[in-house]
Amino acid sequence: MIEVRHLSKRFQNNVVLDDVSFSLKEGEVTSLIGPSGTGKSTLLRCLDQLEIPENGSITLNGEKYELGKHSRRSTLALRRQTGMVFQRFNLFERKTALENVMEGLVTVRRLSRADAQEIALKELDKVGMLPWRDHYPRHLSGGQQQRVAIARALAMKPQLLLLDEPTSALDPELVGEVLDTIRNVADEGLTMLLVSHEMSFVQKVSKQVIFLDGGHIVESGTPGEVFGRPKNDRTRDFLNRISRLEQPEYII
Repeated sequence: MIEVRHLSKRFQNNVVLDDVSFSLKEGEVTSLIGPSGTGKSTLLRCLDQLEIPENGSITLNGEKYELGKHSRRSTLALRRQTGMVFQRFNLFERKTALENVMEGLVTVRRLSRADAQEIALKELDKVGMLPWRDHYPRHLSGGQQQRVAIARALAMKPQLLLLDEPTSALDPELVGEVLDTIRNVADEGLTMLLVSHEMSFVQKVSKQVIFLDGGHIVESGTPGEVFGRPKNDRTRDFLNRISRLEQPEYII
């Protein structure tokens, strides 16, 4: 069990996360849904220490990390157990796909280049990007770059994979290939915390769904409970709005 407790984050007078607590079952996918600007991405960034909250902790593998009272050593120790996939792929433009995946293995894990390359090739193969291993990011589509970013995160063997709207920067026709990659990773039993506006995908891939609004957890449960039988009026209103947006304006 991975536990996040009492996570609070503010930007000046704006409270983004207000004493948020929840648990993740290992080997399962938990999805965060909710309106834009409600703190979902900030929550992921706090867990990876890209943002420093005022308060909060995460327990991984029995080890508790105080997120608001960090040191360089504890931050590095936490990041060795987490992987982050961003909206924007954040690949090194002057490194090939293979070199991008190897980078963390060499600089953080301190592996030899031969060992790092062996792992990187396996992860690129897993996400269907092995034929493009020697291509630079500028020669790859957005979907291909995101799959390289996923391979880079997986190569570090994280205990928790954080995905921050991994398809939001993609053209619609490229979304499917990235979602298929995430689904395959989920099937392997990696613990994942996913922020996504792809509601149909969230329903299919998640074991737990958390609805976040105004910096608070409004509702959580299985996809069937949250999407099919929401208890909170705010959840129901949000899902109704999303449903109307996804429906075609006309039928031929």
